[in-house]
Amino acid sequence: MITQGDKIQTQRSTVDSDAAVLQISGLRTCLETRKGKLYPVDGVDLDIPKGKIIGLVGESGCGKSMMANSVMGLLPKGGYIAEGGIRFCGNDFLAYTAEQRRKLYGDRITLIFQEPMSSLNPVIKVGPQVSEVLMLHKELSREEAKNQVIEMFRSVGIPEPERRYGCYPHELSGGLRQRVMISAAMICRPDLLIADEPTTALDVTIEAQILQLMRRLQQEAGTSVLLITHDLGVVAEICDWVYVMYAGKIVEAADVYELFHNPKHPYTRGLLGSLPSRNTEKRLQSIPGTVPMLAEMPQGCRFAPRCQYAEESCRQAFPLAAQVHEGHRVSCWMFQKEA
Repeated sequence: MITQGDKIQTQRSTVDSDAAVLQISGLRTCLETRKGKLYPVDGVDLDIPKGKIIGLVGESGCGKSMMANSVMGLLPKGGYIAEGGIRFCGNDFLAYTAEQRRKLYGDRITLIFQEPMSSLNPVIKVGPQVSEVLMLHKELSREEAKNQVIEMFRSVGIPEPERRYGCYPHELSGGLRQRVMISAAMICRPDLLIADEPTTALDVTIEAQILQLMRRLQQEAGTSVLLITHDLGVVAEICDWVYVMYAGKIVEAADVYELFHNPKHPYTRGLLGSLPSRNTEKRLQSIPGTVPMLAEMPQGCRFAPRCQYAEESCRQAFPLAAQVHEGHRVSCWMFQKEA
């Protein structure tokens, strides 16, 4: 167990340029319910290298947000990490005490939620809410924190930052509220930013601005980003590497160019086939069926009930990940046979 006196505790440490800021291995998150133990995250392996933007994509209900909540300690009542490991900057994250993790959250590991109104306190002005992050983690005075927050508001494109500092959340547009959340997430220059559907509630123009802003701040601060989304267009715009998640498991992983030009898993192909095309005569594809309920997970490959290529072997056991190209892994029986 790591103690308060250990040097690797929560101080900002140097990480090799090729090292992973976050390494998740064999992660299983359990929810104890009236229907028994359910596993919304079931054996996930995922690496986030330093200074890279990693996409985690899949339909709603695939376990993406639950995986982020596992890292952030935001699991619901009855939820816990049952198996696997999480390493942060080379250290065993799960060995940290609750107090040590609390010191990391908001400082070195931050989170942007999908809807800022659900995470901003509606009765406190937005500026003081962001200032509190600096006063807590950097021990700045109220005036010093205010000055830094106003500068941050200016850098993220909030007009009249001095005036907006004293606004309540309901007085700001959705785009400005999301910029406030990005300010709160980036003001301490974290090692890792988890962005959970950060642009879903925004219109297309504001979405593009927010994505450009996130990319610029990420490059300036050297922050690693885990971008959780169901929108492959967003992934193509901003990500370096992509993990495709289905029903609690990673089914494909590759760099963004490889995934878009050489998708292997039938689920990934289905997601890409549902994207609008410049060819207006091309009909959009759809994936039949829905993501299975946690209490009704099929035996074998969890995508098999929706897969046009499924054979009997697919319904018997979940396939291990096979490497089809350098750095490109897919969990599908078709490629197990080739391997």
